Amino acid sequence: MKSFSKSGIFKDYASIADIVVDSLRIFSEFKIEFESFKKEKKFNFGRIDTLEKELFVLKDATHALFRAESAEKKEIKETDLYDLIISSIFHEMLHLKEYIYILDKYEPSFSILEKKLEDRELEHFKKDFLRHSREMVGEAKLGLPLKVQGINELVDDAIMHLGQIIKVNSFNSHLLRSIYVSRNLVETIYGENGLEILYDLIYEGGWIEGYFLVAESFEKSGFYEETAEILVNIISRAEMLDKEHKQYKTHRDFIERSRLELKSLKEKMGEA
Repeated sequence: MKSFSKSGIFKDYASIADIVVDSLRIFSEFKIEFESFKKEKKFNFGRIDTLEKELFVLKDATHALFRAESAEKKEIKETDLYDLIISSIFHEMLHLKEYIYILDKYEPSFSILEKKLEDRELEHFKKDFLRHSREMVGEAKLGLPLKVQGINELVDDAIMHLGQIIKVNSFNSHLLRSIYVSRNLVETIYGENGLEILYDLIYEGGWIEGYFLVAESFEKSGFYEETAEILVNIISRAEMLDKEHKQYKTHRDFIERSRLELKSLKEKMGEA
């Protein structure tokens, strides 16, 4: 669905939602590979190859959406920075994949060849080839851990930028529902109760406002069962609210609104 922004530029909200969810998925996949590398000290080339291809698609998506907006404005926004950081992660991933390929595929063959030739008198060009091969393997061995650490830092930066993009588009119903449906990915990035941590970063009313807005969005789209489930979850936590919390009154207001919305929804479902 497309709509005019305040600047008069068409914004494709479905694309923003797709970019956010794809980013969460790719970052989640990378974090899994990063943690595995820290334990095993090696990568699975096939999984990194797949991750690089997914980043290529995401890079093209951010180019298409965000650079089209940049052409119509002068100021720098979070989307411009995010587009650049995704491109940076993609190109760094290409380098990482090359290092992995050299160590997985090239080094074993080179080691066998070098052992077979070590007692022979070789022409200069063959010696040069062996020297170049040692340097290439050595560079991959030294460069791989540094490269993966650098990518991890870029991903952490990207997650911060992504949070700002989500906040700016927090009114977007499609994005609201997409993030809620993808809450397992959110937890992979933000940890246990990650969705509520994200809501606390975005909304003045914190997690309870986030859930309420998602419930409203589901109801407007006709997803009544999903709406009721979220409202019941909000109401069930009424007695757990922290009275000392600075947003306690706001939280209580959302509890009451949830009760009213649930009552109205049950009447509507009964009529249906």
